[in-house]
Amino acid sequence: MLRFTAFLMLGSLLLARSLAAQNCSEIFDFFREGVLIEYMHYDKKGKAETISTHRIKRIERSRDTLIAQTDVTVSRAKDGKETYSYSVPIKCHEGVLFMSMRGMVPTNEAGQSPDMQMEISGGDLAFPRSVQVGQKLPDSEMEIAVRMGNIQLLRSRYAIKDRKVEAEETVSTPAGTFKCYKISYNFEYQLMGTRTSRNEVWYAPSVGTVKSVSYDNKGNVESRMELTKFSK
Repeated sequence: MLRFTAFLMLGSLLLARSLAAQNCSEIFDFFREGVLIEYMHYDKKGKAETISTHRIKRIERSRDTLIAQTDVTVSRAKDGKETYSYSVPIKCHEGVLFMSMRGMVPTNEAGQSPDMQMEISGGDLAFPRSVQVGQKLPDSEMEIAVRMGNIQLLRSRYAIKDRKVEAEETVSTPAGTFKCYKISYNFEYQLMGTRTSRNEVWYAPSVGTVKSVSYDNKGNVESRMELTKFSK
């Protein structure tokens, strides 16, 4: 009887994990192995600067959380030459998506001395399964410290505050047309002083970020990004 009960408990656990994986991929269509997402980044004059390619390499499970290990490659738009690459996790827990700020604020690790160590700490940006206009989303922040041995060379801090779902809009990019939620937030960057900007992102549960725009304190566009390719 004990063995049968243990077998039922194990079966229930495996079923729950299987359903969790299914729910994540159903709610967030890009949460699958092999998915490729590409973005074009533009400067304030509208000139294409870089292309970032995100490929979900594998889906891992840690207890009740699914983790999509994502490889990111950044290349120059003018000639396609790769400038650097890194990996970033995307997590899904009980139907809530958690995106690491490491992916939003990439740091160029190329060219660093082998003696330098980079320490990254901070929370994730949460995207619930159901998003509504007027909804406030949790803030998040990240710190990056660069050390050489016991000496700290620099420390920078990034914070995303006042996230709010402003509207529901349809957005078209080279990758297609998507039903999006427009989310606004304030971005704060600290390194030898503090710099702030106002940002807007158009988010679709099917593909993630579709478009984003960053503004300076005068309301002028500083940079923008749009989805150019999505494939499963």
